[in-house]
Amino acid sequence: MNALVDRAGGGRALALDTLLALTVRVLGAGAGFLMSLVIARTLGAGEAGYFLLAFSIVTFLAAVSRLGLDNVVLRYTGAAAPDRDMRTVRLVLGRCLLLAGVVSASVAALLACLAGPLAEWVFDKPALAPVLRAIAPGLAGLALFTLVAMSLQGLRRVIASVATLNILCSLFLVAGLLLFALADASQAAWTYSASAALTLVAGLHLWARATRHQGRIHDPVSWRQLLEPALPLWIVLVLGQAIQWAGQFIAGAYVSPEQLAQLAVAQRTAMLTSFVLTAVNLVVAPRFAAMHKKGDIDAMRRVALTSVRLMLLAATPMVAVMLLLPDRLMWLFGNEFVEGAHLLQILAIGQFINVATGSVGFLLSMTGHEKDLRNNLLLVAPCSVLLSFLVIPVYGATGAAVATAVAVAAQNLMAVYWVRKRLGFNTLAIWRR
Repeated sequence: MNALVDRAGGGRALALDTLLALTVRVLGAGAGFLMSLVIARTLGAGEAGYFLLAFSIVTFLAAVSRLGLDNVVLRYTGAAAPDRDMRTVRLVLGRCLLLAGVVSASVAALLACLAGPLAEWVFDKPALAPVLRAIAPGLAGLALFTLVAMSLQGLRRVIASVATLNILCSLFLVAGLLLFALADASQAAWTYSASAALTLVAGLHLWARATRHQGRIHDPVSWRQLLEPALPLWIVLVLGQAIQWAGQFIAGAYVSPEQLAQLAVAQRTAMLTSFVLTAVNLVVAPRFAAMHKKGDIDAMRRVALTSVRLMLLAATPMVAVMLLLPDRLMWLFGNEFVEGAHLLQILAIGQFINVATGSVGFLLSMTGHEKDLRNNLLLVAPCSVLLSFLVIPVYGATGAAVATAVAVAAQNLMAVYWVRKRLGFNTLAIWRR
């Protein structure tokens, strides 16, 4: 009887925490949507295409610069937080910020130096060069405030984590665009770099407040313990980013800035579907780390299946709107974007499969099976890039959308297989208790 009561109480706690995360994540998704909307309306399709391509490049390079430390921070922080072991939390984030800071600053400097050749020789768009130079400093800010957000997530400070990762930078950028009446992509890029720096400062302030109270337990973490799982997680992160953004990068060399803007806006709108997954991950990822530490696989299964049910309940109406009324959604960004309505439909299907499979990536990475996740992506990512090169020259932005949707779906369905093999349950079997 006590076990049943504990299960019911745990389910209610998960539901309440998930509801809080969803509410906050809605604000985060809204901030991202508002950013895309203001960029499209303020800059127009052509300039928006340049900015969004540069932003995608910076997003990818920032992920590379984090060296796979995102989930390392989340795993160790999530395991230490229940014991209030703030010494370990501070140690882990401090070392990870040091490593990622050096690497991201170096990559940002390299991007600024190579902006001209990249714009002309790779993307055949000389006007992209000043945009890349302006947005390069934002690369380091994005890399670092993401790590701070991961630490806040591990501390189960959901509001602070989402604010740092998804809300503040978008709102700072929107405020800059509207207040200063910016009209070209380069000015928007400089504003983004300043916004990323401000977000990093704000995130560190929130993190410092969250780590003030120290418990008695301390479980020291060595450099080797940090770096050993980081390499496979880095490969996972880079390949995952490649799957997400390869279509845009390759399309950047073949389609006009206007079509590129349609593709970028459609992809970012479709990704609103997966904000449900991100919100649930805010809640369940630290729990997975703590349950794995205790060896409680049965509790992990219950939490995983419950979270999938909640995600499907929340995501299905959004996907229905994207599939049935894509032209209305794309019209919000301007008449020039309505032609990309079919792109939104294609990409929404891929994102829905991403949601329906559940938190499979975190289930593997939080339980020490990051190598399986890596091997999964080592297969899917090259196939995704190859498919993009085959279909984009022929079908343009439509080919990019198809390649991205197929890759996102394949990545997650294969991860379902690895969760079933390593942890003994199927996240798609939502009818089971």
